[in-house]
Amino acid sequence: MASDGSIREVSEDLVLIELAGRKVLAAARCPHRQGKLKFAHLDGGRLRVRCPLHQATFDLTSGERTSGPACGSLRIVDALPHADDDEAGV
Repeated sequence: MASDGSIREVSEDLVLIELAGRKVLAAARCPHRQGKLKFAHLDGGRLRVRCPLHQATFDLTSGERTSGPACGSLRIVDALPHADDDEAGV
């Protein structure tokens, strides 16, 4: 379950993660053991998502695994810019 953001399943293969003013479209399953990320835990301070199955944690900007069992990166399909970036012209 999300702690300080939201996760919504948009298809069988994708979830939309809204966290810290950002929106990230990512794979719906963890690359470690296919845990359902719609039930994941979020960390808005570090922009990370943690799989509820075996606690593999991934950076939402790159998809890289930051902790937990060894596995590949989380597939990040698209990331919308932070709302403040749009206003600043970045």
